[in-house]
Amino acid sequence: MKWNNIQFGEFEYEKEHVLHFPEGLFGFEDLHKFILINDEQSEPFLWLVSLEDEQVSFPVLEPHALVPTYSLGTEDKGDTSLLVIVVLKNPLEESTVNMRSPIVIKNATQEGKQIVLENEEYPFYYPLFQQSTESTKG
Repeated sequence: MKWNNIQFGEFEYEKEHVLHFPEGLFGFEDLHKFILINDEQSEPFLWLVSLEDEQVSFPVLEPHALVPTYSLGTEDKGDTSLLVIVVLKNPLEESTVNMRSPIVIKNATQEGKQIVLENEEYPFYYPLFQQSTESTKG
């Protein structure tokens, strides 16, 4: 199948790679079909690209890339993938990640849902780049 996106232009994808979000994403409840694109030029980011609106794509990361101990708590389930949405800013050092509202994808069904964690340990605006508080020894 083919789709045209403002960021990636025309690309082909397989039907079995389509992610279905029955409730959409927060602020985009009317969009239900997405695909993940791994763009080598944007690594380590992946892109969650809408297959219903050519203008919509979100940079995402696996939360463990930033917080190795990241956990959904009671929501943790076996065969799922987790993603968090990145808000890229200019300057890039001010970019944030929404660690409080992860995207949970059931791998077996390719069905996704964005949830809000009750655990306040993870903020909505987690800094993408952590400032080092350690002094450099010379």
